[in-house]
Amino acid sequence: MDRISNLPTEIICHIGSFLSAKEAAFTTVLSKRWHNLFTIVPDLHFDGSVKDGETFTDFVDRVMALPASSRVNKFSLKWWFDEDTDQPARYDLINRCLRNVLKRGVVDLHLWVNGKQGYSLPFEVFTCETVAKLKLGSGFVIDFLPKYAFLPALKTLVLDSIRFFDFGRCAFNTLLSASPVLEELGIDGVEWERWKWSRTVSSPTLQRLSIRRKEWYLYEDDSGYESFDPRGIAYNIESISLDTPGLTYLDYSDYVPKEYLIVNLNSLVEAKLNLSVEEDGLWNNGHADNFNPMNLINGVKNVEIMDLTADTMEMFSVFGEAIPVFENLFHVSLSLSNYCWFALPLLLKKSPHLKTLVLEHSLHYASLTDREEWGLVCQCVSKYSFLLTCHVEVLKINEYWGTLEELEQIKHFLEKLSCLKLVKIRAQVKVDKQVQVMADLLMLPRASTKCKIQVKFS
Repeated sequence: MDRISNLPTEIICHIGSFLSAKEAAFTTVLSKRWHNLFTIVPDLHFDGSVKDGETFTDFVDRVMALPASSRVNKFSLKWWFDEDTDQPARYDLINRCLRNVLKRGVVDLHLWVNGKQGYSLPFEVFTCETVAKLKLGSGFVIDFLPKYAFLPALKTLVLDSIRFFDFGRCAFNTLLSASPVLEELGIDGVEWERWKWSRTVSSPTLQRLSIRRKEWYLYEDDSGYESFDPRGIAYNIESISLDTPGLTYLDYSDYVPKEYLIVNLNSLVEAKLNLSVEEDGLWNNGHADNFNPMNLINGVKNVEIMDLTADTMEMFSVFGEAIPVFENLFHVSLSLSNYCWFALPLLLKKSPHLKTLVLEHSLHYASLTDREEWGLVCQCVSKYSFLLTCHVEVLKINEYWGTLEELEQIKHFLEKLSCLKLVKIRAQVKVDKQVQVMADLLMLPRASTKCKIQVKFS
């Protein structure tokens, strides 16, 4: 017997995935085992950005030539069109290919089509009984789903710059309702203001939700003119609702609407929040009159792990004592940037059981103009007497350059955190400076006799 026939089934199928449909058909005469194996095609993949690869037409021909009994596990198609391309004809070719694959028990379907010129998905995508993972992008509109839409196996749905329109009923909610076992939903490049929908994300089975706002500086209005709007294209969303009682993980990056009408996040364990008010603007007291995130913040108050950006911390500072107590929070990561850390005392005060504090970006110290009055450390840090009652046991600093200012700031933490057991520092310094940096850190006085310092150089 030949050596290939002795290989495991998974490896033989993987080898077969590189063969054309015609070549795979020839191999079936070698043995009965091969005949059965090559009725399963693990992967079909086409990437239009690879200029030296097969043409799109050849790829479609290869798919259409598969034997009727062949099954496809994963199908991936990435394609965009030049201005001179006959787009309607290409769209028809894409959908013919999709309809063929959807009949073959596909489990993982990834479709990326630059569909700004009127591309529409075939209805068969929304009635496939086998697809468990569905990724769709980019730029086209889903304006209608059939009443009989049903995706009984779909567990992961990723939407990249997809827009939904509502003609009679909400196509977005219809899609979620047609997915009775959906566990993970990712919405990237979202532009709520260009959707026509019910402004509600609702699913009783959803466990992980990721929403990332598209960054805007310029936009093209209906008349074709480019305009600047710091909150996106006429961003004037009255409300957004999150009705996801089974959700355990939330990654949410967006402009804050006027309010969060319904927030049902009773099972949430981990939340990553980037709540902006403008593209380049910071929260101030005036924003509190127009944009109210407090229903969302109260909805995540039972989380155990939280990751907050500088914008979100500025929002905490604006709303002050209205911020709830995070009774279950034991791990928090902060990206505080160079802004003053006035919100940090508030967060630690509202987190009575916090054990791990992670500082993701560079430490904050006094500007050159303020050093005569404050010294090396900014006043927002030097007055951190609240640290004396903080129960943090692990402090992680993920960006350290070995400056005197940073060293002085770390000294404030070590002198005041009496429960500290471990300080982990990731240092970006030259090799010839590493010994001195390590020595400077180890010489710092510590309130806790149990405190150890670990430094990783990169």
